[in-house]
Amino acid sequence: MIEPLNRPTRLLRFVAGLARWSLGCLLALWLLLAVAWGALHGWIVPRIGEFRPQLEAQAARALGLPVRIGAISARSEGLIPTIELLDVALLDAQGRVALLLPRVVVAPSPRSLLNWGFEQLYIEHPDLDIRRQADGRIAVAGLTFSETAGENNAAADWLFSQGEVVVKGGRLRWTDELRGAPELALENVDVLLRNGSWQHNMHFAATPPPTWGDRFTLTGRFRAPLLRARDGNWQHWSGQLFADFSRVDVSRLRHHADLGIAVAQGRGAVRAWVDVERGQWMGGTVDLALADVNTTLAETLQPLVLPSVQGRLGARRLAGGMEVSTQNLQFTTDDGLRWPGGNARIKHTEARKGNPEQGEFQADRLDLALLARIADRLPLDAQAHQALRTYVPQGLVETIEARWQGPL
Repeated sequence: MIEPLNRPTRLLRFVAGLARWSLGCLLALWLLLAVAWGALHGWIVPRIGEFRPQLEAQAARALGLPVRIGAISARSEGLIPTIELLDVALLDAQGRVALLLPRVVVAPSPRSLLNWGFEQLYIEHPDLDIRRQADGRIAVAGLTFSETAGENNAAADWLFSQGEVVVKGGRLRWTDELRGAPELALENVDVLLRNGSWQHNMHFAATPPPTWGDRFTLTGRFRAPLLRARDGNWQHWSGQLFADFSRVDVSRLRHHADLGIAVAQGRGAVRAWVDVERGQWMGGTVDLALADVNTTLAETLQPLVLPSVQGRLGARRLAGGMEVSTQNLQFTTDDGLRWPGGNARIKHTEARKGNPEQGEFQADRLDLALLARIADRLPLDAQAHQALRTYVPQGLVETIEARWQGPL
């Protein structure tokens, strides 16, 4: 006796239909990409010169400034064609040339053209004037990048939505009107910017004037919120910035960055890591190897003169508090005394939500005599200064650990 075949269930029929529909969509997508690729290579590339007015108009809409292209050509030697633009000029509101790019090479793809962008944008020997205005807004060759959180900026959004941006052999002039700092001119500027769905990775290298120091690099790795993947407003980003100065005059850095202390003199090597959360500084670490340091740690203190100092300094914000630490910190004073090179960490949190003020202190290899000698130059409270002057401590403390609640 032949048993009847089981009919397919409703779920099985639904899955089979969904598979056929998905396969059809995939084939349609590949067909659409093939048509777009053929149009790009067979129609747009050979006639690229005819599209110059449209490219100028689209660039002007994206950047918010008039754009002029001197000459344009294209090559189709691989899967992704390359388009070369010569003498690209950005004009300011008065019609004057605000930025001239001698040579620009772009590599478009069907996907990038859907977003009016490029897979890669290569800029050669640009001459940039970057200015931070008195209101905190950054102006790059007439393009204004706002620092106001939540404020839209079409130029920044477009820049940070490109797949890759490369700048080679540029010249940059930085003027900070907000700080009133002197102009800083940088030569041989190289920039690499890679943007993903939610990632922004950047590398910056430049050569400052000889009196300022040697060539330095800045590297950043940031992520944007899920709903702001193409947002060019850096105040929504989180990540880390790394700076490497092999030789720098630290006293000149204070004109362009807030070091937290007044450095009148100091030269050597500095490496710094800065942690950022939604555009706000959350912590950082600094490695120092400096000579001839003259610094004032607080406005009411005497200058601290150190012929040499090396080690690591760290700080991070806490919920309602701060933590500061040192690792292998060694220095010599101007009268020949030498700090033995120990570690220290102090943590303080303010009273909040019913919890009292509290703190922690850990340290090793504390030279009490040296600490008493330089106490007037260290940011200690008045009672600590008075105690060191009164008791004149001597000796080396190998290890100390303290915790407290309430005011120190």
